[in-house]
Amino acid sequence: MKDLIKKIEQTLSRYNMLDYGNRVLVAVSGGPDSVVLLDVLDRLKESFSLDLVVAHFDHSLRPDDDEHETRFVATLAASKNIPFVTQKALSPLGESGMSLEEAARDRRYEFLDHAKKAHGGHKIALGHTLDDQAETVIMRLLRGSGPAGLSGIPPVRNRDIVRPLIEITRQEIEGYIAHRDLQYITDPSNFEKHHLRNRIRLDLLPQLKTYQPRIVEILGQTAGIMRDETRWMETEAEEWIKGHVEVLETGQHSVPLKAFGKLAAALQNQIIRQIIKHVQGGLRRISLRHIEAIKGLIQGRPQASLDLPHSVWVKKTYDTLAFGKNEGKQDTQEIEGFQYVLEGPGVFDLDAISCTVTIEEINGKAPRPGGNASPWVAHLDADRVEYPLMIRSFVPGDRFVPLGMTGHKKVKDFFVDQKIPSRVRRRLPLLCQGKDPIWICGLRLDDRFKVGPKTKHVVQVSLAFSAETLPGAFLNYPSDP
Repeated sequence: MKDLIKKIEQTLSRYNMLDYGNRVLVAVSGGPDSVVLLDVLDRLKESFSLDLVVAHFDHSLRPDDDEHETRFVATLAASKNIPFVTQKALSPLGESGMSLEEAARDRRYEFLDHAKKAHGGHKIALGHTLDDQAETVIMRLLRGSGPAGLSGIPPVRNRDIVRPLIEITRQEIEGYIAHRDLQYITDPSNFEKHHLRNRIRLDLLPQLKTYQPRIVEILGQTAGIMRDETRWMETEAEEWIKGHVEVLETGQHSVPLKAFGKLAAALQNQIIRQIIKHVQGGLRRISLRHIEAIKGLIQGRPQASLDLPHSVWVKKTYDTLAFGKNEGKQDTQEIEGFQYVLEGPGVFDLDAISCTVTIEEINGKAPRPGGNASPWVAHLDADRVEYPLMIRSFVPGDRFVPLGMTGHKKVKDFFVDQKIPSRVRRRLPLLCQGKDPIWICGLRLDDRFKVGPKTKHVVQVSLAFSAETLPGAFLNYPSDP
């Protein structure tokens, strides 16, 4: 027993789990692992000056058994003169589309976090053991996880969730219980083999032990190695993200694919994971197949997108890969077509794209464009312009003669050549005479309407967007040469 307590003290020290004087919320289900966890921390509380609180969550999955477990844990806490807090799930689990196990885990962690804050706690102690670690590594190996998944259960998560028993085997737990003559509750669901973890614990691990008696310890070592390597890779990924990835106020992350493509595949994988973690707030339900799908997106068409769990989306637009969530996805939504008639010189409001158009007639030559010339101002030969003009959205089949060329070109092909994203194409106004575009606003004038040596009068057309509605993506494209 002394050896086991010393081993746990070493674990606490190795991972810096507890500080002197911490108030620790101990999660106790009533099973053997959590009972031993509470007993050990209670024995160590003087040397660490710990203030303990027992927390128990009732999942409401087995009414009779759940009530019995709650009473048992309450009695156990009272016997040690430790404060007790509990909560019962008020609504059925699994209604959100998640599996029962996922929903139960989320509810439990929500309760523990709330209880910690309510009681002024510093840490939450959980009773995961080395056997739990081995089972987790096998589960993730069977599901095709990469190094991060094979890191298993972290001894410390988010600095406040600690697992003091993570280096203790289930056999050692049983020996401690026998020596201390501790009472505990056996959860009958632990023997239901329709759960993968139970089949691994009851069937697969005993078989593996016939090949390697120390399989549990070895899988725990593997998890530690993977965790160290993943931590190093995460640091490298974060450094690259800081230097290359643009983060918008909406939380959208924009990755330059040219620089990204020069990286080693392993670092690419980790960068993708870290960006998803930033956008989503975690990596729940993200697996290796999602990472591979994103890399397939990069290698595929110039423009494409895919959806990930928890409302995260990824969109490739030529040389950029964007990650976003929820509100960021609004940028990819379709915009309805718009059309406005411009009878002649004057000021016109384009409500559909929150823009104001001003048409002026200038006598003599147009001013020579300076280095800061706006792409939203065009000068046309007045002798070629016939009113009314029209500003509208792009429609398939549009053609014009790009400035500097002599032949017609489809506007769609021009967009493709210029790498204009689809979301920009749908919002970009086209100035038209009759049905034909004469200025792809912000991008290119029709060569037939340019100001030349023989031009006597000039029509100046300018577009003004408010600071809130100016499509920032437009500004990334050059104006006419």
